[in-house]
Amino acid sequence: MSTASVFPATASTSEWEMLLRGPAQLEVELPEQRSQRQWVNDRRMFYSYQGQGTLWLDMQQASAATIMVNGKSLNLPENITQQPMILSLADYTRDGLNQLHVKAVEPENTSIQLRLSYPVLQQGSAAEAGFSSARLSELDAMIEQEVADGFPGAVLVVVKDGRVIKESAYGYASRYDSEARDLTNPEPMQTDTLFDIASNSKMYATVFALMKLVTEGKLDINLPIQHYISEYQGDGREQRLVRDLLDHSAGYGPELHFFRPDNRLGKDFYSIDAQRTRQLLATAVPFVRERGQKSVYSDTGFMLLGVLIERITGQPLDRYLEQAIYQPLGLEQTLFNPLQKGIAPQRIAATELDGNTRGGMRQQFPAMRRGVLRGEVHDEKAFYSLAGVAGHAGLFSTARELAALMMVANYGGYGDVSLFSPAVLQQFVRPGTRDHRFGMGWRMAVQGDLDWHFGPYASRYAYGHTGWTGTATLIDPHYDLLVVLLTNKKHSPIRRDASGYYFAGDRFETGRYGSVMSKIYEAMLGL
Repeated sequence: MSTASVFPATASTSEWEMLLRGPAQLEVELPEQRSQRQWVNDRRMFYSYQGQGTLWLDMQQASAATIMVNGKSLNLPENITQQPMILSLADYTRDGLNQLHVKAVEPENTSIQLRLSYPVLQQGSAAEAGFSSARLSELDAMIEQEVADGFPGAVLVVVKDGRVIKESAYGYASRYDSEARDLTNPEPMQTDTLFDIASNSKMYATVFALMKLVTEGKLDINLPIQHYISEYQGDGREQRLVRDLLDHSAGYGPELHFFRPDNRLGKDFYSIDAQRTRQLLATAVPFVRERGQKSVYSDTGFMLLGVLIERITGQPLDRYLEQAIYQPLGLEQTLFNPLQKGIAPQRIAATELDGNTRGGMRQQFPAMRRGVLRGEVHDEKAFYSLAGVAGHAGLFSTARELAALMMVANYGGYGDVSLFSPAVLQQFVRPGTRDHRFGMGWRMAVQGDLDWHFGPYASRYAYGHTGWTGTATLIDPHYDLLVVLLTNKKHSPIRRDASGYYFAGDRFETGRYGSVMSKIYEAMLGL
């Protein structure tokens, strides 16, 4: 077995502090006396995968110790007492839960400090993970046939036990012109294509920010919204709690078209100015039902949560997320307003063909865009009324980077970056008492009401979200399975039927999510 290597003496102070800053997944000083029960003290569990894991060790005043992982003693270097050091656990870890046990710390009455990293994505293969190649081939064939039949494109990433066992691109990032004609030279989809993830922004932007703020003690979701937004008052606003926005029970309607002078509340609620929109959200948008009657999915509530995050942090929502979460995780392709931040449009999947016109079938409004949308958030409320940065939509990302964020949602951190405490994760991802379909923001697979999203085989512990542009994420802790399905299904011709107009991409199985998820579970479970 390999021995630990001492961190290089030439490292800068900032590098040294970064590696020892903690807490990561686990930070503990041992031995301890937290219980009189013999087999309780000096033992911990941590998550890892076979072949990875890093331990930061400071012997402090101790001269010797026995550190065991999964019953095996670490092979410590001879100069163990010289300085804090970093140990690789690659030879000791296994998939899932791992055991840490410290004993024989010498001399008596001394202790050692340990910090453990979080799991990170590794590369793997479907065969090694036990997935049926036949079932995965059927899935590929289905998507490829739908592309041949006119579906624009998709990227699919499947992660099992922390390993990326499938990463596939299908079809085209740009296929049609603004007249719904096939391009002479359509642009193939790439696995690193960025997508407008639409309402998945609610989870991997807004909910991530909220979970981090709760972990840091800067937010209590059981307090009134007015505690954080002082002008949020009148008409029952004082009784609304932050958690009411998260589980969609505050009493707001699904959405308000601020970007249209003829919105349902009239010209007083027309806004194509971000600051005015925030003011309307905080002071004026009325409720359509009493608090707590039922959960009704609401963009308005999450737009208000975006305002709340900005009030707590004192920063614009995108700046806070990019600086406090995405950049520390090393995610350079997860951001708002990508065109304004140096991302070329050719790297981004196109969405609607002619602005927000629905192929000319929609009544026009003053700010309406024209031409193929690419690199600008499709959602009109986010684009026109909040300058592309909103609590309900606006985030762009790649499938691989979303998979890393899903690892964070599963474990609370990634590598040496800690974001959420275990208690906060539990609080946010359990089914709500008002409506089991919703956690704190997250959609829940329990009882099968959302099989159209999760498929019929997801465990009752699975959670995730979808996005209107054609994106779906699934986190299933029971199977240690992550699925990212990103499509640009709205980049498709507009059709008419008896119920009105629709995007052709919406009628394909790939764009309906559940069938793709079903095939993945069948491949995994041998069904």
